[in-house]
Amino acid sequence: MYKTVDLSERLWKVCLPYISSTKSVIVHKHYCYKVAVSLDHQIECSVGESTYTATKGFVVNGNALHRCISPDGPVLSILIEPQSPWGSKIREILGDRDFIRFEEILDVDRLGPVLPLNHAFLKDADLIPHIFKLMFLVTGLKIQDSNLIDPRVRRIIDYISAHLTTNITNREIENLSNLSFHRTRHLFAAEVGIPLSRYILWHRLRCTLKTVIESGESLSKVCRDYHFTDLSHFHKTFKNIFGLNPSTFLAECRVVIQDDAHVEEVVASRADL
Repeated sequence: MYKTVDLSERLWKVCLPYISSTKSVIVHKHYCYKVAVSLDHQIECSVGESTYTATKGFVVNGNALHRCISPDGPVLSILIEPQSPWGSKIREILGDRDFIRFEEILDVDRLGPVLPLNHAFLKDADLIPHIFKLMFLVTGLKIQDSNLIDPRVRRIIDYISAHLTTNITNREIENLSNLSFHRTRHLFAAEVGIPLSRYILWHRLRCTLKTVIESGESLSKVCRDYHFTDLSHFHKTFKNIFGLNPSTFLAECRVVIQDDAHVEEVVASRADL
């Protein structure tokens, strides 16, 4: 029998939310889609040669040269894997555009404060339900939506979580699915929504950040623990996907990261926020 898996469990592994008060951001581009929201004041977004303002926020195609700032207050940014369920919804929303204001896709009056006014003093677990609520309003992907996941894929997911610091081989994946690696990759992508290799990469990136933040260990050591060749390899991968220098990112941004085991419980218990 298949096991029911809440979409929140999947989606959290393919997005990176962070809060930044940086007033000067260089123009950049990256692999991820971006949802950028001002927490206190209007937000400004430059895309190509044009600059726009909005009362709440934007959805941006990361492949377009852009920068999003809110000179008078902090910004919540959510970087999203384009091949994830949220990414698919955002691709539909953008169409052939590089960016779109919140005002064009939802009733901004429904948003209210995106995060509590005292968000700077709250734990990540207290912010996560508000971030999910925002993404549900933007994409229409409800927390109640759930799918049945193939037990072979569940075994692979559990194995990946337990072996991120080791070399995960194709043979090991095949043994978990009892299928060829080619068929396993197709099954995984169909069940989870993103390719197996992207899933592992996202998991390793998130765990690297989480470990550095919580342990205080050096980024150079932790990135090697999570199977990046060296610090240069991690920097290149991180900047390609997120558009930011990881050292600057860790120094200037508050990364909102929740333990995977607690995501579904926290979101479900606070879904009415």
